[in-house]
Amino acid sequence: MALYMSPAALLLERLLLQASIRSWKAVPLLAGAAQVEAVAQAYVEASTSYAVLQQSIAYALVLGGEGIYTRPEVKPVAGGVAATALVCGLVALNNDALFTPAFVVGLLASGAMLAYNIKRTIDTKQDESDWPGPKAWPATMSLISFFALNVFIQAIKSEL
Repeated sequence: MALYMSPAALLLERLLLQASIRSWKAVPLLAGAAQVEAVAQAYVEASTSYAVLQQSIAYALVLGGEGIYTRPEVKPVAGGVAATALVCGLVALNNDALFTPAFVVGLLASGAMLAYNIKRTIDTKQDESDWPGPKAWPATMSLISFFALNVFIQAIKSEL
């Protein structure tokens, strides 16, 4: 069974792979002769940066949507959305020098949102007559923030 990729996806994959070539070096072919060949030395593979970009966009949308729907404190949620949008922008630039700072910002933002949502879950009073209860949204966002935190941990790990 063959996997079908749309022409747009193939073009995006090709562009990301071309951008991952970050240096050229001379490789001696014979004694005294040299030939220049492209050597891919990207710290982050194109597929990794593309996956982080997709998941960061999804996380920012879910975080913002939940913030609008449940109306928690606006400043922490807006900060989390802004930081995640910054990560999306830095990763979308596809510059090897910006991947590490982007992943660190994403790690800090998702960690902060995880802590904030855990605190919201603990501080929310449980109402026995309401199912699934008022703790459902903050608990779900804690889980999603945990997943986002793992995305950035894996991205940083892939650089090492």
